[in-house]
Amino acid sequence: MIDARELMSDDGAVIVMLCSQLGLSDGDEPAAAPLTLREWNALARKIHDSEIKYPRELLRLSSKDLAKHLGLVAAEADRIAHLLTRGGSIALELEHLAVSGFWCLTRADDAYPSRLRNALKHQAPPVLFGAGDLEILKKPAIAIVGSRNLDERGERFARRLGTLCAQQSVAVVSGGARGTDRFAMHGALASGGYAVGVLADSLVRTVRQPDVREFVTDGRLVLLTPYRPDNGFSVGAAMGRNKIIYGSADYAVVVSSDYQRGGTWAGATEALKTDFCPVAVRSGADVGPGNSELVNRGALALSDEELDHVGNIIEWMRARAGSRLKQAELLPA
Repeated sequence: MIDARELMSDDGAVIVMLCSQLGLSDGDEPAAAPLTLREWNALARKIHDSEIKYPRELLRLSSKDLAKHLGLVAAEADRIAHLLTRGGSIALELEHLAVSGFWCLTRADDAYPSRLRNALKHQAPPVLFGAGDLEILKKPAIAIVGSRNLDERGERFARRLGTLCAQQSVAVVSGGARGTDRFAMHGALASGGYAVGVLADSLVRTVRQPDVREFVTDGRLVLLTPYRPDNGFSVGAAMGRNKIIYGSADYAVVVSSDYQRGGTWAGATEALKTDFCPVAVRSGADVGPGNSELVNRGALALSDEELDHVGNIIEWMRARAGSRLKQAELLPA
């Protein structure tokens, strides 16, 4: 088994200092706030375009030197210099996480999920925390998402799709929330398959659940989050992780969505607009207006009856997505 402490590069260690909440306490000054995704992307460009080139080189520079070489105002340079003083406390936290079976990766590390990096590009989170076998993230994958409250037919669809993925060694990617997420993930895991859970809740607390720990230990479930591992649930976190779910999959299927409200709708419409991955949606007479509108906006339609006769789900998605793309190209500009 790979030692989690061997996954991170020197550049990655600096990114953790700058972009994560590790080593910070509630009493820290606002000036010590970690860089946001937008701020890190801007700084990364400055580093690349300067003679510094690599994040690890920031450690040898004073606040004054940072301002000079990177074209930063004094307040920005001071903030970065302050964040870089957290190396000792962060090293202790990372050591504790590694001993407990958790890993930490950054966009600068070779082990960072390549599908996520390629799909999201500059929107990929700078830092990821997780538990479980990283090899699962290299498998063909389908994201299965939807509402927390699901009717009987929707539940059957989610479980059936999860089972189908397991039968074809396709990993199920979802958010681990009540309803669609858990039905789909359980369908895959109960059938001997693999699942990826992108969490908006505490990674540490989730892994402590006996059934979750068993699947992680068995090498069939990997959990990840862009947030501090002990962070509790928040609506903002739930919305923010949507793109990671889509970016971690080759294709996505929406089982049930409200119309113009809720996290499922927001995530699906963003994925359709940004083309993180092709999106299908459960269709039929008994689905709500949210599902129907997603089809109108470009999602592929997948009915209950059609799912029962799908042979290879990846091939079905590839063929339908390719057909939709050709149709779009034929439309007049």
